Amino acid sequence: MSLADLRRHVAARPTWRCRVCAAPWPCQPAKLGLRTEYADNRIALTLHLSALLYDAIADRIDTGSPDAGRADLFTRFVGWTRVR
Repeated sequence: MSLADLRRHVAARPTWRCRVCAAPWPCQPAKLGLRTEYADNRIALTLHLSALLYDAIADRIDTGSPDAGRADLFTRFVGWTRVR
């Protein structure tokens, strides 16, 4: 799969599901694309995803479910970027 194919896996707001595969975003192809795109700058990747996490939390507040799964959102958006 090319980087261009991976870049098509973007989030649909306010649900934050992938527009291509409908999985919770970032889906596995999106994660692979992001890791490739930010291969030389993990800090920038974490900052980018942290900003998107903020947007996802704001969307949850706007749609009436402010406390639903904030910890899960952190793991979904940012937690996977940590080096193991």
